[in-house]
Amino acid sequence: MTLEEAPGPSAAATAPPEAERSEYTTPKSSNPFRTQQISESATFQSKLPTLFPAPDIHSPYKTLNRILDDLKYTVPYRNVHPGSSLLRSRPIEYSVNLSRIAAKKPKCATITINNDVAYAPTIETAGVDSEGNLVPQSCEDQDTVAPFTLTVIRGLVVCDNDIHHFRLATIDSATNPFATTIDKHEYHLVDPSDISCTEAKVLDTHSSSFIDDAMFRSASASTRHVLRATIFKSEFTSDDLWPLLNEEVIANRYEQGAKRHPDLNLSPNAVPTSVHCIHTLLKVLRGPILLPPGDPIKTISLTKTSLDTQLDVDLLTSRLGFVTAGEDVVPPNLANNLQLRESYIRKSIELIYVGANIDQSPNPIGQQYSFSDNLSVVYRAINESDRHVNVTFASSHISNQLPFFTNLSATTYFQDELLIRCYENTLKSDSRNRLHYVDSLRSIINFKRGQSGSSNQKLQSYFNHLVQSGRSIGYEEYCNALRVIGIDRPNDNLTDDDIIAVYKAQYQEDPRNYSYFNKHLKAIANARDSTTLHNYIKNEVLPLNIAMDDLGIEEITEDEVVITAYEFKLDDLLQSNGFNSTASEIILLNRSLLSVAVNRKSYSLMSYYERKIDTSKPGVSVCDALVLLDLEDVKYGDVEIITSFQNRIAKATDVEDIRKLRAALRALAESRDSAILASFLHSGRVDVSLLPAENWPSGLDNIGNTCYLNSLLQYYFCIKPLRQMVLDFPKNATGLEEVSERKIGGRKVELSEVHRSHQFVYHLQKLFFDMIHTNKRCVAPSKELAYLAFLPLSQPVGFGTNDSNAVSKLDESAGVGQGDESEPIMIESRTPSPPLLPTPNSTAMSDDEMLGVKEAGTILPILDEIDSTIEVGRQQDVTECIENVTFQLETALEPESLEEDGEQFDLIKKLFYGKTQQTLTPMHKSGEQRISTERFFSLIINVSDHPKDIYDSLDNYFSEDIVNLEDGQVKKSLTVAKLPEVLQFHVQRVLFDREKLMAYKSIEHIPFSERIYLDRYLETQDPEILKKREEVFQWRSEVRHIHELRNKILTPDPNSKLSIIDALVTTKKYLETKVVPSSSVAVNPGTISNLQVHIDELKGKIEAFDAKLEELTSKISTQFTDYTKVGYSIFAIFIHRGEASYGHYWVYIKDPHQGIFRKYNDEMVTEVPSSEVFNFVKENTATPYYIVYVKDSLEKDYVEPLKRIIE
Repeated sequence: MTLEEAPGPSAAATAPPEAERSEYTTPKSSNPFRTQQISESATFQSKLPTLFPAPDIHSPYKTLNRILDDLKYTVPYRNVHPGSSLLRSRPIEYSVNLSRIAAKKPKCATITINNDVAYAPTIETAGVDSEGNLVPQSCEDQDTVAPFTLTVIRGLVVCDNDIHHFRLATIDSATNPFATTIDKHEYHLVDPSDISCTEAKVLDTHSSSFIDDAMFRSASASTRHVLRATIFKSEFTSDDLWPLLNEEVIANRYEQGAKRHPDLNLSPNAVPTSVHCIHTLLKVLRGPILLPPGDPIKTISLTKTSLDTQLDVDLLTSRLGFVTAGEDVVPPNLANNLQLRESYIRKSIELIYVGANIDQSPNPIGQQYSFSDNLSVVYRAINESDRHVNVTFASSHISNQLPFFTNLSATTYFQDELLIRCYENTLKSDSRNRLHYVDSLRSIINFKRGQSGSSNQKLQSYFNHLVQSGRSIGYEEYCNALRVIGIDRPNDNLTDDDIIAVYKAQYQEDPRNYSYFNKHLKAIANARDSTTLHNYIKNEVLPLNIAMDDLGIEEITEDEVVITAYEFKLDDLLQSNGFNSTASEIILLNRSLLSVAVNRKSYSLMSYYERKIDTSKPGVSVCDALVLLDLEDVKYGDVEIITSFQNRIAKATDVEDIRKLRAALRALAESRDSAILASFLHSGRVDVSLLPAENWPSGLDNIGNTCYLNSLLQYYFCIKPLRQMVLDFPKNATGLEEVSERKIGGRKVELSEVHRSHQFVYHLQKLFFDMIHTNKRCVAPSKELAYLAFLPLSQPVGFGTNDSNAVSKLDESAGVGQGDESEPIMIESRTPSPPLLPTPNSTAMSDDEMLGVKEAGTILPILDEIDSTIEVGRQQDVTECIENVTFQLETALEPESLEEDGEQFDLIKKLFYGKTQQTLTPMHKSGEQRISTERFFSLIINVSDHPKDIYDSLDNYFSEDIVNLEDGQVKKSLTVAKLPEVLQFHVQRVLFDREKLMAYKSIEHIPFSERIYLDRYLETQDPEILKKREEVFQWRSEVRHIHELRNKILTPDPNSKLSIIDALVTTKKYLETKVVPSSSVAVNPGTISNLQVHIDELKGKIEAFDAKLEELTSKISTQFTDYTKVGYSIFAIFIHRGEASYGHYWVYIKDPHQGIFRKYNDEMVTEVPSSEVFNFVKENTATPYYIVYVKDSLEKDYVEPLKRIIE
C-alpha cells in the first residue's frame, strides 16, 4: 500500500522574510510585563537531526482535546478573524474571542466515516524505515519490523453546511500504536524549520490547499510521538457541485447525452438522480485511487458508456486531472502524483457526505454510509488513557465557551489531576502569561465548585500550596496590588524601579499603613517574578521614621536607649501574641531595630541584632573576606583592615552587603585572634587602649575647662609645616629687635610682646615634643600655655626667673597700642636663667638631635594668677583665642619679607592668609574704576543669612551689588585675589535676641562637603567667567525684585496683622454669612465671586513667583559646577554642643594618609565614620563653628595627624 501525507504549509505561511525574522522569533506576550504580543506561529531556529528530537517546552502547549477543538472552530473563527490560526496560536491568545463564537453555538462538527471505505479510508497506517521511507504492510517481513509507524486519520469539519477537511498524521516509535496507552500527551508546537529531514520527508508534500496547519511534538517521556494537524479547504466549489445536484441541469444533460448515444437506448424516463450522479463520480474516483502501482491505467470511453449523461466531462478534465484521448478520458496516474491522490481521497469523503445528506428516497449512499462526531477513531488511534471519557463528552462539553478552560487546554470534564497537569504544562510553556494562567486556575476551581456544590479537594489543596509558596498571584490580584500602592493599571513601560519609587512615596505619605503597602508589594514581586523586587523586599530597610515610631524613639536617642526601648516593647508583644516570635508585629519590631541600626550604621545595634535576633551569620572564608574588603593579603595591620572596612561600609546601602562586610571583618578577627578587630566590630570604635602608642595620635588632658583650646592645639599640631616650625624654634631667639619696622595685624610689635611670644612658642614646643615622644595615651598642656593662649594681647605678663622668687614685671605702660613713642621694656633678672631643658656638653649628637628635634628654649615661670585668668580668658570668643595664638606665633618668627604696607610675611601668612579684591565700577562710563585689596584670615559664614550650604554662603559673600556712593551709583564686586594654603571658615552662630536682650546660639546646619572648588570666586579677566558672573548678577537682581513683589502680597499689615490674601479671605468668609434674602444687610453674590477671583489671582501670582524663584535659584547654584580646577579638601571641623555661654568642644580631623576621620575629644582620640562628621540632620545639636579646608595639591604634604616617635 502506498500512503501519502497531507501537504505541508507553504514557506510564505510559516516563515517570515529574513528582515523580519528577529521580531518574529521574539513573539509578543499579553503578559503585562512585556511589550510584545505572541505571534500566530513561532519560528524556532535550531535544526535537530534526529527523528524524534526533544520538544521545546517553551513553545505553545496543547492537549489533544484542544487541538481537535481548534480544528472544529477554525472555520467560524476565521470568518470573524480572517487570517488567524488557532492551531499555531497559544490558546490564551484566542480564548476570549473563541468563547464569544462558541457561545453562539454554531453548527460545527468534526466528523469521520463510520464505514470502512477502501478508496476513502478514515484511518491508514504504514511503517516508516530509518530513512523515512514508507513501508507498505504487504512489504513488511514478519521478522523485520519498521522502527516507526505513520498513522493518518481523515475527516470532515462541517460548519453550517460549509465543508472542510481535517487530517491528523502521527509518527510513533512503535509499529503498533494501538498497543501502548499513553497517559496524556503533552503536545508542543513545532515549527517546520525545526523538524528533521526524515520527518519532513514523511510528513511534508508541499500542498497549498490547506487553510491551517501545525505540527506538534509530544513531551511525554514514555513515547516518541509527532502529530500533524491540518485543515483543508473544500475540494468542490458550489459551481462544481451544481451540475451534480440541480435536477434541471441533470435532466438536460441526460437528454443531450441520450441524443449523442442513440445506440445506448437510454430511456427518457431513466433520468438519474443527484445521488446517482454522485455515485457515478465516486466510481470514477475509486479506480485511480485503488489502482495498484505498476498496473496499467484504465481509460473510460465516452462513446461506449453513458458517463457524459451523468457527469459533466469538463469537471473531470478541468478539476480532476483527467485528459481526453480521442473518444476516451484518461485518469491521472496517482502513483506518480501523490498530492493528487490525497486530494482524490478527500474528494471521495466529501462526495460521500454530500450524497448521504441529499434528501432523496431512496438514497443508497445515505443508507450505506454514516458519519460520527465523537471522533472515536481519533481517540483509539492516539490511545490516551482518557479516550473513553473523551468519546462520551468531547462533542458536547462547553469548555470553549469558558476562556479559563481554553487557556489551559483543558475541558470541563477533566479530572483534578489532569487539570493540575494542564496548568503546570501551560505555565511551563508560557511563563510570561503566568498571571493569567493563575487566574484561569482559580476560575476553574470556582466553576467546578459551583457545578458540584463542593470544593474539589485535590485541586483546592494544590492551589493552597501555590498560595503558601507565593505563586498564587493572578493578573487581577496584581492589578489590585498596583492600585493599592498608587498605580492605576499596568502598562508596557512599567519598570521595577518605577514600582519601588511609587511604593516608597505611598508609604511615606501614609506611614501607618506601611505593612499594608509592603504586603501588596510582595504580591507584585511574586506576580512579576522579579528578582529586583524580591531583593528589594528582602533587603529593604524599613523607613527610619516608621522604625522610630514603632520603637517609640527619636533620632537623637542613644543606641543603649534604643535597645532598652526595643526590649520593653518586645516583652509586651510576646505576651500579647502568646509568645509567638513569628507574629507580624514582632517581625515588624525586629525590622524596625534593623532599620535604625543600618541607617545609623551603628555597630552596637548591628552587633545586638546579630546576637539576639538573627544569629544566622553569613559564612565567609578568610579569602572571601579579603576580597570583600579590597585587601590583597593578610599582611595588613588591624588599623589598615578597619580603614578598608569603613570605606566599604560607608558605600553599602544594602542590608545584605552590610552583613557580609561585617562577617568578613569577623572572619579576619577570628583568624588573627585580634582583640582590636573584635572590639571594633562591636562598638565601631578603635579601642586605643589596645593599640600600640606609636599607631595613634596622642590625646590632651583637660587641665580644667580649657574649652576649645585642646581642639585648637591638636589642629595646629596636625599642620606639618607649622608643627615643624615650632619644634625647630631656636633656644635663644634674638635679632627681632632689629626688625623694628615690621607690622603684624596692621600694627607694630612691642618688644614685650616678642618676649611673651617666645615663651608661648617654648611652651608649645614642649607640648608638641611630648605629643610625639610620650609612650602614654595622652599628655597635659601646661597651664602656662593655656594662660598665654587665653590672655588678651593687651594684658602684660609677669615672668620670674628660674633661680628664685625674684620678679620683674613688665611695666603696665608698655601695653599694646603705644607705638613707636614707647621705650622697650626689658625683663630683668637677678641671676642668669638656666635653660629648663639642659643642653649636653658633649659634641656628640644627642638622641633628640638624631631624631631631628632641637633643644627646647628657656621657659620662665609666670608670676600672674594663672587659674583665674584662664577662667576669664576661656569665656572669650574662639576667634580671639585663635588671634592670640597666631599673633604670638607670628611675633616670635622672623619675617621672610615685609610687604608694601610693612606687614610681615611669614609662615603664618603663607598658611592661613588670603586676599580679597573689592572693585567699584561706576555705573556711568565716565567714572574711574577703584580697586582695593584686603587680607583675610578666615571667611565668615553668617548663619543668620540661612545659607543652604557653604557655596550659598560664599555666593552671598563674593557677589556683585549696586551701591549708592556720594559720586553716584557703582557696581561693587568682591573676588579672591590670593588664596591661602589652609582655608578657614568661621561659622558665626552666636546671635542676639532683641526681645530677651540676650545672646543665643543658632544650631542651624550649614551643609559642607569633603571638597569645595573656588574657581568661581577668583579675580580673573576670563571673558567666559565674567559673562557667567554677569548672568548671576542679573539673576540675583531678578530674585530680589521677585521677593519684593512677593513680600508686598504676603507681608502682614502692621495694624491688622493680615496679608492682602488673608484679608480678602477673611472678608469673603464674613460676606458669605450675609448672603441671606431676609437679611437687612444684603450682599450681592457677585461681590463674593469677585473677591474669589482676586484671591485666586494673587495665589496664582505667588505660585508663579515661587516657580520662577526655584528656576533662578537652580540656575545660580549650577552656574559654575563645571569649574573644578582650584580644589580644597576637608581638613578639620571644630564642633560645639551647648548654648552660647557654655557647652562642650571637640574637633574632627581627617587623616588623608589613612583616609579616616578622628575625633579629638580631650584625652580621647577615636576614629569615627564620615557619617558622624557629615551629620546635618535637624536633631543634631552638635554643630561646627570652625571649618577648615586645605589645598588639594598640599593635603598629604601639609596634613600629618599621626606623628609619633617612641624610643
